[in-house]
Amino acid sequence: MLAYDSPTLSLPARTSVHLFRSTFGCEPQALIRAPGRVNLIGEHTDYNGLPVLPFAIAQSHYVAAAVGQGPCFELINADAQFPAKTIAADALPAFSAAGQWDNYFRAAVLGLRDAGFLTTEHLAGGMQIAVASDLPSGVGLSSSSALVVAFALAALSVHACRSVHPVPLAEILAEAEHYVGTRGGGMDQTVCLLGKKAHAIRINFFPLEAEPIPFCAGSQPVPRICLSDSGVRVEKSGTGLLRYNRRPLECRLALEVFRRRAASMPDRLPPLDSIRHWGDLVKPPIALSHKAVLEAAAAIFDHPSYSKSDLLRILGWGEGTWADFTESFPEPADGFKLHPRVRHVMEEGRRVEQAADALRAGDWPTMAKLIAASHESCRDLYEISCPEIERLIETGANAGATASRLTGAGFGGCVLHLVPADACGSFDNEMRRQLGRDLRLFEAVPSQGAAIL
Repeated sequence: MLAYDSPTLSLPARTSVHLFRSTFGCEPQALIRAPGRVNLIGEHTDYNGLPVLPFAIAQSHYVAAAVGQGPCFELINADAQFPAKTIAADALPAFSAAGQWDNYFRAAVLGLRDAGFLTTEHLAGGMQIAVASDLPSGVGLSSSSALVVAFALAALSVHACRSVHPVPLAEILAEAEHYVGTRGGGMDQTVCLLGKKAHAIRINFFPLEAEPIPFCAGSQPVPRICLSDSGVRVEKSGTGLLRYNRRPLECRLALEVFRRRAASMPDRLPPLDSIRHWGDLVKPPIALSHKAVLEAAAAIFDHPSYSKSDLLRILGWGEGTWADFTESFPEPADGFKLHPRVRHVMEEGRRVEQAADALRAGDWPTMAKLIAASHESCRDLYEISCPEIERLIETGANAGATASRLTGAGFGGCVLHLVPADACGSFDNEMRRQLGRDLRLFEAVPSQGAAIL
């Protein structure tokens, strides 16, 4: 019997259990914790097959769960902004309107079903679920992916399914999240499942590989990692969907153009028919240097942006092929910006490798330079910053941060600040003096990954 009332459990963990009892009148069979994450460096590289360097944080979702009373799923949330939901088992694929929280439950269950871990018999049993959390949503800490992970672990646990190794489970859930319309990579799910206390996780993709790297002090104390909240919220499954999905599409279009035009550069580039992601270019068997790819890209992309008609001509596609490849994504008014996106992902991938080396050595001055360069690239090449984030970056520098950058998919959310260990109090005070006492600041501590408590 789990000690659900143990004082060692966090307040949101106990809240989820109490909510479950008061709603369903019985004890939960499982209690799940799934943390958010902070990406130290490596923004929008995961779906391009290039590495990232995130860590799991203490703030988490908690899910109390049990098998249901029949073929339906009953969901309750301690946060009043997320209303109770009841879903019939045969209606799981009938997703709610964009932005509704039950869609993340549907995605988790359907992903496990598609992968063969949940059967028709499991679905017929239904589930009862209560959620409580201290992980804020919409601030770039991967709240949505953590919720998918929590729901998946709850379903696997209460239905006593065979165990799934975290790496393939992360791949399953990254694919499952496409059910809610977002086209990202597998970083969020992987670090949520594989996070380790006092470590970052260097993650490679296609194939998925994870390496824990300890936060080493080196010759100086490990700096505090502080997050400041911009207050800007962009719902990835709602109105912000086009902005989030534009960048992955531009990267895929850029790769098609790069492959097509590489054939005219046999002295600089090998045949590229087999590549599927930008990361394939710097991995065996091709194993080009990042510099070589960037130099080739500068020669291949002869315009800062391309219209749909430009790309149809370059690629030799008809309207049908275009519609299939882009999923009928609307043409941006400023065109598809291929070369800036390629520059960002290739340079950012190289920065991740350098940052992993710096973290191993406890070389925080080098880490600070890389973090600052990452933000400049996110702002200028990937164009995912906003005025509120820029104000936090500038204020952070004035308050004593050695480096700052946006963290998460962008357009809002949080800014990460590296703060000297002996300047924590003065940093917080100065940030609030300049931006107001209501500014939301909190520390991000590298923590353990998801668990069945």
